Amino acid sequence: MNAAKEKTEYQKPKRLQGVQPTLIRRIFERALPDSINFGLGEPDLPTPQFIRAEAARVTLEEQNGYTNHAGLPALREKIAASYPHLDLQLNQVCVTVGSQEAMTAAFLAIVDEGDEVLIPNPSFPAYENCVKISEGVPVFYRLPADKDFGFDIEEFKSKITSKTKAAVVISPSNPTGKIFTQSDLEQIADALKDTGIYLISDEIYSDLYFTDEKPHSASEFYDKTIIVSGLSKSLSMTGWRVGWLASSQTDVVKAALTLHGFLAVCTSTISQKAALLGWTQEAEKAKAEARKIYKRRGEFLINLLQDELGLRGTSPEGAFYTMLDVRELGDDLEVAEMLLQNRVITVPGIAFGDEAKGFLRISFCNDEEKIREGVKRMKETLNSQQLSVNKLVTDNC
Repeated sequence: MNAAKEKTEYQKPKRLQGVQPTLIRRIFERALPDSINFGLGEPDLPTPQFIRAEAARVTLEEQNGYTNHAGLPALREKIAASYPHLDLQLNQVCVTVGSQEAMTAAFLAIVDEGDEVLIPNPSFPAYENCVKISEGVPVFYRLPADKDFGFDIEEFKSKITSKTKAAVVISPSNPTGKIFTQSDLEQIADALKDTGIYLISDEIYSDLYFTDEKPHSASEFYDKTIIVSGLSKSLSMTGWRVGWLASSQTDVVKAALTLHGFLAVCTSTISQKAALLGWTQEAEKAKAEARKIYKRRGEFLINLLQDELGLRGTSPEGAFYTMLDVRELGDDLEVAEMLLQNRVITVPGIAFGDEAKGFLRISFCNDEEKIREGVKRMKETLNSQQLSVNKLVTDNC
């Protein structure tokens, strides 16, 4: 009877053991009403009107059944053309349900039980969990905080072993906003040469950069690169779920496509048709305008944090985040908790890896009025906390 009862009780499969909702999500779920959201990893700018209008037209005027599992040929052509150095064919591109699915499918297509995968520390926490789901072993290479989270080739090389199956680069980075330079990527390519190790390049923020030129793709320097990207960030299309996986490694794309077919059948046909406008001159203009807005906001936020709080935020090169150094205030999780109670959402650095402990990821996906209000609330919180500490010291004297 007991044995029968045990069999009816749910037990997580091995591949899901240790996989938990991210700390980011747990913080968001506890946010109070009317909070200022500095934790947001989502553009607050609206999806461009011409894309919305096209989606409405397609919905009303066209039949929108399933597409090919891999996506509309016309859309795959545009994606392939984004990487002219690879001369990709249609069977080397798979349109996915956002870049998250592309990332997960890439791991499942490459990683076997016990394989090691190199992941930046800090980085978006989904990577660690997706490696675990693939029954692989996450191995972290540091992007040192004392170097403003810049790349360190010796640290990277020190983590490569005979068990390493894949490595991950995220550029521009979530959470740091740092960009892997051409030199960084060339050093990685040299370190991986003749190893057979795959390189997964997350380029979802590649159109959101504040440098003079667009960040390089790792695929320019290393043949066994799997590109993961999409339109979520560059054109504010997070809810439209249009991402892709692209690579000269045809067998990997084919395996990922098989998974995609069983998981999703295809990406939303309406979203795919609207996304065809994502490579027009109008789209490039919208991307350029978004870059200007986020660059201005980032500079405004970092200056305000310094002037009002006396705290330093890193200068982002892309994406829409700064890492705020709160080590002098104490534990980053405790600081984030205090701010949360005063209706300011931030993300403690520990959510992205222990290298970011003592920092808060602050997003500038807010207009300047909200940014100013959010920093004001942060200042009130920290001043109140300091008064409490001073009172405790006085009472104990």
